Amino acid sequence: MSAVAYSVLIPAVELWRFALRSTDTTHTVVAMLATLSYLPLHVRHVHHAAQGTRSTGAGWTVAAMAVVIVGVLPYLGTFWLGQFHALAVSVLIVLRPPWSLALFGAIVAAQTPLTIVFGHPEMAPFFTIAGALKGMPVFLLIWLVGAVRRLHAARRALADEAVARERLRIDEDLRRTVGTALESIAAQGGRAGALTSLDRAAAEAELRALAQNSRRTLAEARRLIRGYQHTSLSAELDTAATLLSAAGIESRFALPDGDLSDTVDETLRSTLRAGVTRLLQDDTVRRCVIAVSRHDGGLRLEVSADTGQGCDTAAGAP
Repeated sequence: MSAVAYSVLIPAVELWRFALRSTDTTHTVVAMLATLSYLPLHVRHVHHAAQGTRSTGAGWTVAAMAVVIVGVLPYLGTFWLGQFHALAVSVLIVLRPPWSLALFGAIVAAQTPLTIVFGHPEMAPFFTIAGALKGMPVFLLIWLVGAVRRLHAARRALADEAVARERLRIDEDLRRTVGTALESIAAQGGRAGALTSLDRAAAEAELRALAQNSRRTLAEARRLIRGYQHTSLSAELDTAATLLSAAGIESRFALPDGDLSDTVDETLRSTLRAGVTRLLQDDTVRRCVIAVSRHDGGLRLEVSADTGQGCDTAAGAP
């Protein structure tokens, strides 16, 4: 909202300054109508850029802005040049480099010859420098807001992708183990039912095999559920690295020698997740170190965050 408000404020100030300098009421009315004509298009460009999106038909709306702003210039004269910064900003927003930069430079450079043509050469430095100084800060503000929104969208997309990959992995595990076993149980049940009236002994053998297969399937299902509930430390660290990387935080892991595939107890898992959450919530963090060490037969975790102004270290319980 601040970017949109700023993009409205500057044209309004320029219109007020034009009205103060103008000695003809008709010129002021025309300037007001022209500003009201192009300003909604300019605000539309700014709003979409701040949201990190691109408005439909943006090229045509920039062309319409150019027609309005340039079209009334011969009638309004030199002091209307103050409104050209809005066209320059919209060009930077809508067009792609290098065309946007080239056209922005052309709009700014055109201020000098236009002031000379309209008989005010002494105003050339003012309008040329002011056009650049008013255009670039507005564009940078809008670009930064849009970049932050795109970063948040990327974080959400990465999180959704990680969830989708985990669901696919679980689905594949269940289909490969439990699903295959259930198909076998169903086939054995069908054979036992068919043999009931033909060969009672064979039917009983099929039923015993079916019961054993059912017990093995139940045990396998329980094993899978325990595995989903108790993840390994390596898996937890991989997840932490993915989240930190998506947030733009450079992470380094200091791990002890040996295998870390053992399951993690709830205390260590909570400590790691709390530390990663704290890092993600702190916008000043640029780098971090997550160290795991062996301590009294267990594992100890420490998170050190580098904020650019020093290091903040938090130690987790073993």
